[in-house]
Amino acid sequence: MSASGKRRFLYWLVGGVALGVGVGLVGGEHVAVLGEFGALVIVLLKALAMPLVFFAVADSLQKAELPVRQGVRLLGLCVTNAAVACALAVSLAYLIRPGAGVDPALFSGPAPAAPLDVAVLPLPQRALQLLLNNAVLVLVLLALASGAALRRLRHQGRAVRLGKLVEDGFQFLATVLSYVILLVPLAVFGVVAKMVGTLGLAPFRSLGMLCLTVAAGLILHVTNYYTLLVWVVGRRSPLDFWRAATDALITALSTGSSMATLPVTLRTLEDRLHVTPQSARLAACIGTNFNNDGIMLYEVVAAIFIAQAAGIDLDPAQIAMLAATSALAAAGIAGVPEAGLITLSLVMSAAGLPAAGLPMLLSVDWMLGRLRAATNVASDLTIATVLDRWAGPAEPRQT
Repeated sequence: MSASGKRRFLYWLVGGVALGVGVGLVGGEHVAVLGEFGALVIVLLKALAMPLVFFAVADSLQKAELPVRQGVRLLGLCVTNAAVACALAVSLAYLIRPGAGVDPALFSGPAPAAPLDVAVLPLPQRALQLLLNNAVLVLVLLALASGAALRRLRHQGRAVRLGKLVEDGFQFLATVLSYVILLVPLAVFGVVAKMVGTLGLAPFRSLGMLCLTVAAGLILHVTNYYTLLVWVVGRRSPLDFWRAATDALITALSTGSSMATLPVTLRTLEDRLHVTPQSARLAACIGTNFNNDGIMLYEVVAAIFIAQAAGIDLDPAQIAMLAATSALAAAGIAGVPEAGLITLSLVMSAAGLPAAGLPMLLSVDWMLGRLRAATNVASDLTIATVLDRWAGPAEPRQT
């Protein structure tokens, strides 16, 4: 989608919210049927989610060229960042409790049943059984294995057609998804009209608390944790770093896409932060597929929000499963529009949460998506800076 197209799409989204509020206030409960537009879009997104994640992860991995030492460092940073983002998300979600005031009427759909009742098992066995029951984790692990196998075969000059088939499959699904995304403004209109018509303006308070929780988490993660990494590990002045990062962050906020910001991110790293091209491309071109702190933090908070609203108490094993599923499902899907909303349907299914709450999030996901994109870009900049500090003599720093 072009820059002008993104602006028009944003205008349609804002118009959908405003029109939905007006229609809901005037029509009352008679317009509740309009909420089916939102349910339809969620069904389409869920149908695309599993194959899209598989092809995205497999295609990303088969194309990846990772230097072994720096690749291990990159993976370690990604895992550490994800753990910090998850801990912050859980802490804020239970401190602020944004879903505590949501009317349960919004969750008329049943929660998906687990293949096995694990509530009676001790915590370690419960965590293991949740892992075995989680189709998303199995799918992502299969995609990782498939991508690694394709990468090895391509280096041997074999399975070229199969690799091209995976690449074309991902592009096909991404194109189909782009058409589904065009329906989101209509879905937002229907969801908002139903919410306002049946419950008045009260749900917007809870959605506002959700936005506040996510925004607070993302801002704290960027301004505190990333600043600490840049200063202590990267040995850079945080003030100089963030001053140089301004253009990339503003671009991410305006486009809502870390992939669309990639040229600005690379230019910032090489021209303003003087990071070597090797480290810049490793973090921004490859690492961006696996380092999605913004998506992960949002999904964990949103899932806990839905659980609180539906009156479901999550135990530590389920929270750990939320984090693991979110981190794996987001891998390789960073450049896909509405990536957070797509993978959130998988995360909620893995935790046994009701999908009936997903349409409600459509009305604010477009706004939070811009904050997620800016966080992911800040993460790319930070990781590139740290990797460059660790670079060996063969990768000298530019001046």
